[in-house]
Amino acid sequence: MNLYGKTAVVTGSAKGIGKAIAEKLASHNANIAVVDIDEENSIATASELMKLGVKAIPYIRDLGQVREVKSLYASIIDDFGSLDIVVNAAGIIKVNKFLEVEPDDWDAVMNLNAKSLFFSMQEAARNMIALGNGGRIINISSITGKSSRPDYPVYAASKAIVISVTRSAAGALAKHNINVNAVCPGFVHTTMWDQIDDHYVENFGRPRGEVIEKMLSNIPLNRSGELHEIASMVAYLSSSEAGYITGQAINVDGGAVMY
Repeated sequence: MNLYGKTAVVTGSAKGIGKAIAEKLASHNANIAVVDIDEENSIATASELMKLGVKAIPYIRDLGQVREVKSLYASIIDDFGSLDIVVNAAGIIKVNKFLEVEPDDWDAVMNLNAKSLFFSMQEAARNMIALGNGGRIINISSITGKSSRPDYPVYAASKAIVISVTRSAAGALAKHNINVNAVCPGFVHTTMWDQIDDHYVENFGRPRGEVIEKMLSNIPLNRSGELHEIASMVAYLSSSEAGYITGQAINVDGGAVMY
């Protein structure tokens, strides 16, 4: 699998799953647009990727502000001259019980996880169509988008939206040779999960580590996922080998959700 000469945009790629995806695509020779609000880590990630022999440029953007999306893609086209792969991995989570969700909580999560992602897909597609070479759009959803999450219902709803708009976009863009899929990670022990654990301790009075142990107990393979396992699925969907796959929401979760 070789992505030599391809330009890949990865949002939320300063750290975590997004960074692992950027690293995996770069290891297959793709040039990378590193997009994140975190300036320091974006610059560091781009520098690390360049050591792999690819072109990598950091773009510091607050994608929770949708107006940033159009100018972002204009800059990427100017800098790289092409657009082949877009991975929408930027996202946030707020842990709020159903009866405690405030409108501001809803807006913050939905603006980044759903609204920004939708318009990133739209702008990516417009540019891919104009360039005439087709492309791949891969959205990072979650198995929470397929299940009940009473302690973070807005996050779960946002990830369900990601699955829905992925399918709609796949139908709309197939005639332009643009494949659109979603990857739904299960439990991957990133710093985000440490923050969730802290929230359960501080606000719900739960013992430290209990929420993580509960997550692990529901996984048939009995372990956390690894960053490279999520990134490998994205790399496959980005490649010519996945040319007959579109409109899918693929779980990478150790069997936690089997549909």
